[in-house]
Amino acid sequence: MTDRTAGRPRSGRVARNTLSRGRIVEAAVALIDGGGLAAFTMPRLAEQLGVGTMSLYRHIEDKDDLLDAMAEHLISGIDVPDGEPADWETRVVGYLRSLRDQAICHPALARLLADRGLTVGPVFNQLETVHSILRAAGFADRDAVRAFYSLLTYVFGSLMWQLPRVHLQPEADYVAAWDRSLVRLDPTAYPNLVNLRDHLITSASTDQFEYGLEHLVSSLRTRVNHNP
Repeated sequence: MTDRTAGRPRSGRVARNTLSRGRIVEAAVALIDGGGLAAFTMPRLAEQLGVGTMSLYRHIEDKDDLLDAMAEHLISGIDVPDGEPADWETRVVGYLRSLRDQAICHPALARLLADRGLTVGPVFNQLETVHSILRAAGFADRDAVRAFYSLLTYVFGSLMWQLPRVHLQPEADYVAAWDRSLVRLDPTAYPNLVNLRDHLITSASTDQFEYGLEHLVSSLRTRVNHNP
């Protein structure tokens, strides 16, 4: 061992007395982003950090506490855009685009929120803001709730479709899978699928997401200033 390496922790290990709740949360996010929520265990996280499993429990209560902390950490990175108090298309739709962007960067987020619900601290501040914007824009109370959750569930549905196809694997693999399937089809039996190949291979794209979002937003414009 040289003087330069003396005292340095082994690669991947956390130096003694530097483990913290924040470091645990960040490592857990990275682990789930890479391997998925189903494969996540506390021993694997401890191994990733280079500590004993029991060391984690000095900073977290249990796995549920950690999963909530991860969701809160990721949600805290999303903001409702600034703008006019009633500008719902810029601010509410902008917020949902930011949520989608964060979930694409961190696939753990969509799975955590889908499985565990929207009950972490920052969510309530965000929900308060977006619903105040929708009401100020002229949505009736019922329509404000229905409009927001129509948009939110569309975003989550598109994420569940898109993430495994073009983000958790190379986009080229998704295109190749379509090509392998289509080449086996009899063009006389499936003429539409064969002829629509160039569009089918983009069905998990941002263009597909924006197409659906624009039509959903367009339909919701008719609800502004309408009573239930």
